[in-house]
Amino acid sequence: MLVWITPLIVVVAVVVAIAARLFVRSRVPEKGWFVDSSRSDTYMAVLGTMFAVMLAFVILFSLQTYQDARQGASREAIAVAELHVIAEVLGGDSGEPLHGDLDCYARSVVQQEWPAMREGGPSQVTQSWVTRMANDFAAANPVGAKQEVAYAQWFDEQVQRREGRRARLAEATPSVPLPMWVVLGIGATAILAYMCAQADRREPKVIQAIPIGLVAALVTAGLLVVFALDHPYANWSGSIKPTEMARSLATIEEGHLTPCDAQGNPTN
Repeated sequence: MLVWITPLIVVVAVVVAIAARLFVRSRVPEKGWFVDSSRSDTYMAVLGTMFAVMLAFVILFSLQTYQDARQGASREAIAVAELHVIAEVLGGDSGEPLHGDLDCYARSVVQQEWPAMREGGPSQVTQSWVTRMANDFAAANPVGAKQEVAYAQWFDEQVQRREGRRARLAEATPSVPLPMWVVLGIGATAILAYMCAQADRREPKVIQAIPIGLVAALVTAGLLVVFALDHPYANWSGSIKPTEMARSLATIEEGHLTPCDAQGNPTN
């Protein structure tokens, strides 16, 4: 959805900015409102630099949280695949329930928890499989040195799965605080308003429109980038999808009974 909305928002912002400047231009004195144009340009440069630095900082911060969410999802998916291998080693009455739990956990992550994260929270169904997996593992009875080693390794992989899930859930809620959005909005408005105040009737309309149109496009695009990175699971082309978990699911769901449906809901 954001794919086609983004250019539309940018176009609207550019049109509004140009219209506002041309409107002001039609009402300013013949020589403009500024006696010293060079001094006004200096003020504009300072204002633009402050906003650019602030916007760059927020983009870098948002990009870091976006990368943390992506890496967490990947780490979790890899851990699920490794846990499947460990369950194979445990085998029998110990490994088979764990296979089913892992399969259902992965299904619920893909089908239920990802949509839930778009709303800002986890899935209770996924959490129920975490609990069930812990209970089934506690009931496991390893036999022999090989299974005992696998039993010990399960704890390490569970840490990776848990930390990966925690990392992606942490980014389900926006990380850019509201005050920062207010500051960015004030900065963007101040820049465009100051450019409108610099309107000059002595210059052609096209020359007056081009600079503010470009600035409006860049400012709006920058704010949209922050918004997109701050919502990593939203429905846009660059959002984080459960691709890695789906790949792990494809490798673990064959040849084992699963106590859930295709959505990960328990069936028994």
